[in-house]
Amino acid sequence: MTDHPETLERYRMPWRRDYVKQAVALGPMLRALPKNPLFLIGAAAVGVAGVLAWRNREKIAATAGPMIDDAKAKGQAMIDDARAKGEELIDQAKATTEAVVAKTRSRKAAATPPTTEIH
Repeated sequence: MTDHPETLERYRMPWRRDYVKQAVALGPMLRALPKNPLFLIGAAAVGVAGVLAWRNREKIAATAGPMIDDAKAKGQAMIDDARAKGEELIDQAKATTEAVVAKTRSRKAAATPPTTEIH
């Protein structure tokens, strides 16, 4: 599928269209709200959590900063270990390939007799 606007139009989310289409797309959800108030309760909980997180963002940043730095250090160590193992595997693959090529060349050389030209 190409990235052409007409091709992808039916896959776009409702809020990517104009406002009238957006309001129409929200209609079914709004009809379901009286039957299931958990939508409103969930939205209120997310809103309260967002407000609290915004108010305490400095405290959260101060608390989470050392954990993030520790995770960076551990992640960098894991990256270095993976790089070393990858280099070892590449070296091992090169050695195996060279051995197979040498064996194939020796078999091919042994299998073909020298040619003698007769004039």
